[in-house]
Amino acid sequence: MKRQTALFYLGCLLCMPLLGLANAQAADMGYVNMQRVLKESQLGRDAEARLEERFGPKTEPFAEEEMAIRQLQQVLERDKALMSEAQVEKKQTEIRERIQAFEQDFSAIQRELAQAQQQEAAKILEPAGKALKAIAEKKKLSAVFESSQSGILYLDPKTDLTDEVIEYMDKN
Repeated sequence: MKRQTALFYLGCLLCMPLLGLANAQAADMGYVNMQRVLKESQLGRDAEARLEERFGPKTEPFAEEEMAIRQLQQVLERDKALMSEAQVEKKQTEIRERIQAFEQDFSAIQRELAQAQQQEAAKILEPAGKALKAIAEKKKLSAVFESSQSGILYLDPKTDLTDEVIEYMDKN
């Protein structure tokens, strides 16, 4: 009998923490979509404008070169039947070389752009973190997740803090 009573109390003691979890409400947690914060906040829009100003002129020649390569390919396809095999081979080689040079140059610009994007994002993440912390403390939240990386398959839209974080950042 004493053993059964002891086991009962031990079982109750072990279940106590679970009762606290059962009473936890969804309002104790929230989530934020940091991609939206990066794109939609004023800091994010300013960063995007700086990147466009910096890299827009660098990428324009690539668009022109891409169009020129496409035109060469179209001309080759159109005139292929009228050309000798040697002429076709020469044009194909010329097009391949231009494509290869284009890809090398463009990949260098893409790497530079990616690095600049990371630097701009880092400048935004600090104020976003402060905004998120202030909102979480105000709402007395015990946890906040990043919606795209949390591994959670469902989140109640009422617990989305993204708009509040953007609004807080834009005010401050």
